[in-house]
Amino acid sequence: MELLKADNWMPWKQRMLAMLRDLGLEKYVEKTTKFPESADKSATTTQELEDQKKWTEGDAQMRTWIELAIRDAEMIHITGAKMVHEMWDQLTTVKESKGQLGVLATCHALYRATVEEGFDMVEHISQL
Repeated sequence: MELLKADNWMPWKQRMLAMLRDLGLEKYVEKTTKFPESADKSATTTQELEDQKKWTEGDAQMRTWIELAIRDAEMIHITGAKMVHEMWDQLTTVKESKGQLGVLATCHALYRATVEEGFDMVEHISQL
C-alpha cells in the first residue's frame, strides 16, 4: 500500500478502510464505537475486563497499521493522539477541509494544476 502523502488522502483512505474491513478493525475508527466501560467501576466483571483488553489490543494494532502507512512528513497530523479514533479524526480534519477552508484549498489546487502533453484526462481530473 502506498504511504499517505500530502496529495493522496482519498485513495489512501479508501485502501486503508478496505484493509481494516478485511482485518475486522474498522470499528475502531467509527465515531459511534466507544471503549467498553465498566457498568460498576468499583466491581469490574471478568467479561468487562476481557472486553477492555480486547479493545485495547485492537486499538493498538490499528494504530500500528496507520503509523506504518504514513510518510514521515505526515506524522505531525497524528501527534498527541492516544487512541486510533483520535488519529483518524485528526487526519480527517486536516485532509478533508470543509467550509471556507475547503473552498480555498480547492481553489489552490485548481490554480496550480498543470498537465503534460499527451496527458490522460481521467487521471488528471482524479488528481484534482
